[in-house]
Amino acid sequence: MSNLEKITIRSAVLADLPIMFKLMDDALESPSDSNEMEQRLERWSTRFNKNSSFIFYVAMTDDKNMIGWCSGRQTLECNRTVGDQTYDCEVGHMFILKPYQHRGIGRELWKIVWNDVLTRFYPKNFIVWSVDKEQAHQFYVSLGGTPIGKKNVEDTILTAYVWNDLKLYDSTNFLMFK
Repeated sequence: MSNLEKITIRSAVLADLPIMFKLMDDALESPSDSNEMEQRLERWSTRFNKNSSFIFYVAMTDDKNMIGWCSGRQTLECNRTVGDQTYDCEVGHMFILKPYQHRGIGRELWKIVWNDVLTRFYPKNFIVWSVDKEQAHQFYVSLGGTPIGKKNVEDTILTAYVWNDLKLYDSTNFLMFK
């Protein structure tokens, strides 16, 4: 008998938002109070409309616990330009619970969101603004990103990673691991 755990990646639904926010708060070590959470839910709920340019995927365990999520979209105005270059699309968020990191789940989430963004919006280039940490740097560089700039947002330094050679990935919608 195997002790492999199946992780499924699926499109997120509006009902996933409270858990997605909890994962984000945990990852950023910045818990939201109930008032902040309610305001975020109200603001973000429109991102799940049928015609929204936002794409969300979640990673779930066999027992239906969310362990991570990732979002992609056409680039928000505040993230579009670095130096003299304007970027079309971006991954806006990616969070994986610590016990599930370094198992390939983030890479699979990335591939699925990336492919969805490429087939939906046909961008000519791509950008990610990420926290300026070595682990994030290694992850995005391993995916082919080139670090090209930094900015400070609310006392957090972010690094821009860009891609100009956009190709679809082979990917699955689940992973098996020990």
